[in-house]
Amino acid sequence: MSRCIAFNMADAKEAFDHMREDHEDVIEYGGYAYGHNLFTWDTGNRTLRRCRKCGGYILVQDSEYHGMEDDDYYTDYFPVDSPEEADELNKKYSGFEIETEFPGRYLMFDKGVHWSK
Repeated sequence: MSRCIAFNMADAKEAFDHMREDHEDVIEYGGYAYGHNLFTWDTGNRTLRRCRKCGGYILVQDSEYHGMEDDDYYTDYFPVDSPEEADELNKKYSGFEIETEFPGRYLMFDKGVHWSK
Protein backbone atom coordinates (compact mmCIF):
# COMPACT_ATOMS: atom_id res chain seq x y z
CA MET A 1 0.00 0.00 0.00
CA SER A 2 1.21 3.47 -0.70
CA ARG A 3 0.25 7.06 -1.29
CA CYS A 4 -0.63 8.44 -4.71
CA ILE A 5 2.45 9.45 -6.75
CA ALA A 6 0.83 12.85 -7.40
CA PHE A 7 2.25 13.99 -4.05
CA ASN A 8 5.78 13.60 -5.45
CA MET A 9 5.09 16.04 -8.30
CA ALA A 10 6.46 19.57 -8.09
CA ASP A 11 3.65 21.19 -10.08
CA ALA A 12 0.33 21.34 -8.21
CA LYS A 13 -1.77 21.42 -11.39
CA GLU A 14 0.00 18.34 -12.75
CA ALA A 15 -0.63 16.53 -9.45
CA PHE A 16 -4.28 17.58 -9.45
CA ASP A 17 -4.76 16.43 -13.05
CA HIS A 18 -3.19 13.07 -12.18
CA MET A 19 -5.57 12.27 -9.33
CA ARG A 20 -8.80 14.20 -9.82
CA GLU A 21 -10.72 12.18 -12.39
CA ASP A 22 -9.43 8.65 -12.30
CA HIS A 23 -10.02 7.46 -8.75
CA GLU A 24 -12.37 5.24 -6.82
CA ASP A 25 -13.94 5.80 -3.42
CA VAL A 26 -12.68 3.26 -0.89
CA ILE A 27 -14.29 4.50 2.35
CA GLU A 28 -16.76 7.32 2.88
CA TYR A 29 -16.36 8.65 6.41
CA GLY A 30 -19.07 11.28 6.26
CA GLY A 31 -18.92 14.59 8.07
CA TYR A 32 -18.57 13.64 11.72
CA ALA A 33 -16.50 11.01 13.55
CA TYR A 34 -14.52 10.59 16.76
CA GLY A 35 -16.20 13.59 18.37
CA HIS A 36 -15.36 16.20 15.73
CA ASN A 37 -16.27 17.46 12.26
CA LEU A 38 -14.35 16.04 9.32
CA PHE A 39 -14.62 19.30 7.38
CA THR A 40 -13.67 22.93 7.93
CA TRP A 41 -16.63 25.20 7.19
CA ASP A 42 -20.43 24.81 7.30
CA THR A 43 -20.81 21.37 5.71
CA GLY A 44 -18.56 18.71 4.25
CA ASN A 45 -17.12 15.22 4.51
CA ARG A 46 -14.04 13.05 4.13
CA THR A 47 -13.47 10.17 1.77
CA LEU A 48 -10.57 7.79 1.25
CA ARG A 49 -9.91 7.38 -2.47
CA ARG A 50 -7.58 5.18 -4.49
CA CYS A 51 -5.98 6.51 -7.65
CA ARG A 52 -6.67 4.14 -10.55
CA LYS A 53 -3.51 5.31 -12.34
CA CYS A 54 -0.99 4.42 -9.65
CA GLY A 55 -3.01 2.58 -6.97
CA GLY A 56 -2.05 5.10 -4.27
CA TYR A 57 -4.29 6.45 -1.53
CA ILE A 58 -5.65 9.97 -1.08
CA LEU A 59 -7.66 11.25 1.91
CA VAL A 60 -10.02 13.90 0.55
CA GLN A 61 -11.70 16.54 2.69
CA ASP A 62 -14.52 18.53 1.09
CA SER A 63 -15.82 21.66 2.81
CA GLU A 64 -18.51 24.14 1.85
CA TYR A 65 -18.92 27.67 3.15
CA HIS A 66 -22.46 29.01 2.89
CA GLY A 67 -22.12 32.66 1.88
CA MET A 68 -24.79 35.33 1.62
CA GLU A 69 -24.82 35.35 -2.19
CA ASP A 70 -22.82 32.32 -3.27
CA ASP A 71 -21.31 29.28 -1.62
CA ASP A 72 -17.58 28.58 -1.68
CA TYR A 73 -16.14 25.08 -1.99
CA TYR A 74 -12.80 23.87 -0.68
CA THR A 75 -11.18 20.47 -1.21
CA ASP A 76 -7.98 19.24 0.41
CA TYR A 77 -6.09 16.15 -0.75
CA PHE A 78 -3.88 14.50 1.89
CA PRO A 79 -1.33 11.77 1.13
CA VAL A 80 -1.84 8.54 3.08
CA ASP A 81 -0.20 5.13 2.82
CA SER A 82 -3.17 3.01 3.87
CA PRO A 83 -6.77 2.95 5.09
CA GLU A 84 -5.38 2.53 8.61
CA GLU A 85 -3.36 5.75 8.33
CA ALA A 86 -6.42 7.57 6.98
CA ASP A 87 -8.46 6.42 9.98
CA GLU A 88 -5.72 7.57 12.36
CA LEU A 89 -5.85 11.03 10.77
CA ASN A 90 -9.63 11.05 11.18
CA LYS A 91 -9.24 10.21 14.88
CA LYS A 92 -6.53 12.80 15.44
CA TYR A 93 -7.70 15.80 13.41
CA SER A 94 -10.89 17.78 13.00
CA GLY A 95 -11.39 19.56 9.68
CA PHE A 96 -9.62 22.72 10.81
CA GLU A 97 -6.87 20.85 12.66
CA ILE A 98 -5.84 18.68 9.73
CA GLU A 99 -5.44 21.79 7.55
CA THR A 100 -3.24 23.55 10.11
CA GLU A 101 -1.37 20.65 11.75
CA PHE A 102 -0.86 18.04 9.01
CA PRO A 103 2.88 17.29 9.14
CA GLY A 104 3.53 17.29 5.39
CA ARG A 105 2.45 19.10 2.29
CA TYR A 106 -0.93 18.44 0.77
CA LEU A 107 -2.86 19.62 -2.25
CA MET A 108 -5.48 22.35 -1.86
CA PHE A 109 -8.22 23.32 -4.28
CA ASP A 110 -10.16 26.50 -3.49
CA LYS A 111 -10.13 29.25 -6.10
CA GLY A 112 -7.30 27.40 -7.80
CA VAL A 113 -5.03 24.46 -7.13
CA HIS A 114 -1.86 24.82 -5.05
CA TRP A 115 0.34 23.04 -2.53
CA SER A 116 -0.16 23.79 1.16
CA LYS A 117 3.53 24.57 1.74
